[in-house]
Amino acid sequence: MLGTELVKVFFDKNVTAWDMEDLDITSKEHVKEKVRTLSPDVIINAAAYNAVDKAEEEKEKANILNGYAPGYLAEIANDINATIVHYSTDYVFEGEKKEGYTEDDVPNPISAYGSSKFLGEKEVQEKNKKHYIIRLSRLFGKTGSGTAVKKSFADIMLDLAKGEKEIKVIDEEVSSPTYAPDLAKRTKMILETAQPFGIYHAANSGSCTWYEFAKEVFNIMGIEKEIVKISGDGLKRLAQRPQYSVLLNTKLPEARHWTLALRDYLDSIF
Repeated sequence: MLGTELVKVFFDKNVTAWDMEDLDITSKEHVKEKVRTLSPDVIINAAAYNAVDKAEEEKEKANILNGYAPGYLAEIANDINATIVHYSTDYVFEGEKKEGYTEDDVPNPISAYGSSKFLGEKEVQEKNKKHYIIRLSRLFGKTGSGTAVKKSFADIMLDLAKGEKEIKVIDEEVSSPTYAPDLAKRTKMILETAQPFGIYHAANSGSCTWYEFAKEVFNIMGIEKEIVKISGDGLKRLAQRPQYSVLLNTKLPEARHWTLALRDYLDSIF
């Protein structure tokens, strides 16, 4: 989803876009060989293991893809004097700070997925000083192409609306949705304006629970559907989720509100 949008916004650059079948980023030797041959100025890593509950049972797999693989990319980027851009998540925080988290707050993940993403942040920071770590939350946008694509929450809600009489949605876990095209544009802005290296929060402004997210989807689309609020405790989920993980942006111009971005997205697919 994000990779597709990145290719679009960097249309004026010489872009090489690799998917899983083109480059195995979990193989340090494969990364070294292919990246050194290409020798790019910037490496953007939009790959991730994002099955939050499954990560509790596949911790090693999550750590390799989300943790060590970004380190391999950062290390070869350092060797060829390239900049590395890596994406992280609000799940690196424990979720107890109701007012939200800034870029300088210290991560304390409460799930295997969050821990694997925090490992990736540390690996990138250690392996290459020329890094941008960009955190996001609840990515939505057009479903990309490739082996490991999945639909965003907005699309899942629209699919459920076609068949379900009532839809049960968790009215918890406050965070900031992120529109993939907006994130891609912000990434380009960070690079082109040569922002100081470090950590950035690039979610859209505003925040919501999953219930409020779903309600806004149906409101924009004019869909009358009964939405039932439920607690996360009632679901059989292996991973803990942060209850409050709003990503506060203190370094960049304010992003547009997530509801405006959502309206743009829904207008684009209908």
